[in-house]
Amino acid sequence: MKNIYWILFIGSISNLSFGQESVTDNFKYKATYELTWQIDSTDTESIQHETMVLFIEDQISRFSSEGHHISDSIQHVYKNRERTPQSFSEMRSKMPETEFKYYIDKNLASREQNFKEKIVKDYYKYAEDLSGMEWEILQDTGKIAGFSVQKAKASFAGRNYSAWFSLEIPIPDGPYKFNGLPGLILKIADEEEYYVFELIGFKSLKNQIFNTESGEEYLETGKNKFREIKKEYEGNPFAALERGGITFGFEPGQKEKMMKEHKLTLQKQNNPIELEEKR
Repeated sequence: MKNIYWILFIGSISNLSFGQESVTDNFKYKATYELTWQIDSTDTESIQHETMVLFIEDQISRFSSEGHHISDSIQHVYKNRERTPQSFSEMRSKMPETEFKYYIDKNLASREQNFKEKIVKDYYKYAEDLSGMEWEILQDTGKIAGFSVQKAKASFAGRNYSAWFSLEIPIPDGPYKFNGLPGLILKIADEEEYYVFELIGFKSLKNQIFNTESGEEYLETGKNKFREIKKEYEGNPFAALERGGITFGFEPGQKEKMMKEHKLTLQKQNNPIELEEKR
């Protein structure tokens, strides 16, 4: 029997195309973080882990899950190959699982960041100002991943955060949308520790990072409108796929059963990193 997430995966890659805009492929550094987060705020057994990556150039960076970065690179390699069940299966077997399928591109010079995500066949992005975080730098110090760090506090999107940054890496950036400290953020957590990003690796890059973005235009939208589109898709993904021209055959009652299971799963996903996203 088909699994709803398998169906959504098929729909999401039914047209192997990539957003036209590119940031850069000359990133100088790669910061790797472990994200620990709790999907359901009422269930401590719902804690999950995923590896996230921040690629950094002089004034530009790109943040995503490692799985999403790898999957896009694999799709780019396969996009010009003949599409056969065998090649599709081969490609799918190489793609890691990920819960996060977005990119966050920051431009520290223009003080702007773009959140980019594909929904069904369309690529969406919305822009935000980078100057939204007001940090209080504290006297607390420590060590993380071999680097000397100092503590700071700020509020963001309905949560209060403690961050540890390092002046040994004088880059005013960090994981997700966090930025604005005089050194790279090596660890950041909200006060309930529902979301914890911690550095597990930092290195200089000798080779260029393969840029998968070429082909399709991004649809510019506002943050609230993007959330409406995504919420509609998550509420009834089959309807969204069908509007995009993607259909599947189901056994009697199968689609209804899958939708019921999907809605139960959504009810447990009640703890987004930005609290204004809460359903």
